[in-house]
Amino acid sequence: MAILLNNNGYGNRPWQRELSQLMPDQQIHIFPDIPDRAAISYALVWDHPDGDLATYPNLRAILSLGAGVEHLTRDPDLPNLPIIRLSDPTVAADMARHSLFWVLNFQRGYRQYHAQQDQKLWQRHDPLPAHEFSVAILGLGRIGRAVAGLIQQAGYPVLGWDLSASTEPGIESYSGLTGLNEMLGKTRLLINCLPLTNDTEHLIDKAFLARLPNQTFLVNISRGAVVDSQAVVQALQSGHLAGAALDAFEQEPLPEDSPFWSVPNLHITPHMSGATYARSAAKVVAENIQRMEQGKAPFPLYDRAQGF
Repeated sequence: MAILLNNNGYGNRPWQRELSQLMPDQQIHIFPDIPDRAAISYALVWDHPDGDLATYPNLRAILSLGAGVEHLTRDPDLPNLPIIRLSDPTVAADMARHSLFWVLNFQRGYRQYHAQQDQKLWQRHDPLPAHEFSVAILGLGRIGRAVAGLIQQAGYPVLGWDLSASTEPGIESYSGLTGLNEMLGKTRLLINCLPLTNDTEHLIDKAFLARLPNQTFLVNISRGAVVDSQAVVQALQSGHLAGAALDAFEQEPLPEDSPFWSVPNLHITPHMSGATYARSAAKVVAENIQRMEQGKAPFPLYDRAQGF
């Protein structure tokens, strides 16, 4: 058995070092230096070339080196094998902290104080109290639950919506179209944690944003294509959105000539809300490979029928 490793664009050496310590008996080959394709049993990849994974005759499973799998499912020749998404608790915790930062920032008006510093202006503002500042979470999967839990601990009322009914302690949960409309009407700040699927692509568009109360805030820590960024810009320019923090875009890196850079009240981060750390994530990957070697099911499996 051998392992194919290709963390394209983000560095392979940390992964190779950590995996070698966790699985010292396994051969790990960094793409494209693969001496024997027939020896490869597991592919650990991110942004791998289309068509290549179909050329390993004894490949048993494909493990994504990130939470998303769209870099795999775009491949028209992707073999019909188990796809395992990366579920690292460290990443989920980071994304929750990132989200809480923006909740605090927008609720307390820190962006206003930053602007006042440039003006040498000493002036206080009366924020809406935390217990009246409702935070809505779109998507109550692993990431959404982590985000909701931390924000709830900070004293904010938390609402949550998912495609199917879900009950989480302390969260006012909604599902379905009627439930979504009801939740949006109560929202002061919306955090998108939905995966990118055919059903969620551009879900947050002009019509969606119009259902939010005036002067709502938006935070996106999911995939860029779930949000129609141009619709967000228009909502900011009209004043309907009071502010937005986008961590992901349909085109990444965001081009230098993109108009998004200079939109007032639009805060941009370079897809870093949940950066993957090899030192923690390698343990998750190694445990899944060990499960499969023992005939057990890995977790979490990508559901091709559901699209997530």
